[in-house]
Amino acid sequence: MKTKVSFWLIPSDEDRAYFQEIINTLAQEYDAPAFTPHVTIYSGEYAPEESPTALLEKATQQVQGFSLRVDKLLYTEEYTKSFFVQFNPSSILSQISETLRNSSQKPSNFALNPHLSLIYKHLNKLIKQGLMTRVNLQKTEVFFDEVQAIATSDTVQNREDVESWEVIYTRKL
Repeated sequence: MKTKVSFWLIPSDEDRAYFQEIINTLAQEYDAPAFTPHVTIYSGEYAPEESPTALLEKATQQVQGFSLRVDKLLYTEEYTKSFFVQFNPSSILSQISETLRNSSQKPSNFALNPHLSLIYKHLNKLIKQGLMTRVNLQKTEVFFDEVQAIATSDTVQNREDVESWEVIYTRKL
């Protein structure tokens, strides 16, 4: 069993469909993996006796669906942040992330940086700059109403890593 777990915030059905279409289009166009639109809340190693389900339940027990405000589109050299939507900081999201960290037997040095990736692929700067002008983000706010615990590989560097992700648990907010 994989011991690394990532906790994701998942957009509501309408917003999920909007971002999934962008992700699928870019994945097909650039031969990249498709994936579920998400914001990573926290990620770390877990001991075999720890229950990611219980940790996620505890961290979100008083939380209902909420929105994140879009800041801007950005790109980096990092595989998992090739091209993405950056969100403004959120106190609710920070609270969930810290509860997960503090409840873990092996707290990680995960730094919350709320973003929703639109493609996982090493692309050259000119292509990413082109995406910045081509993708017309029509949202100023995104509503999230679900969280997931995902078993992942230690690193995410390629299609195989992305395609090996397994949903452990899903909870509606």
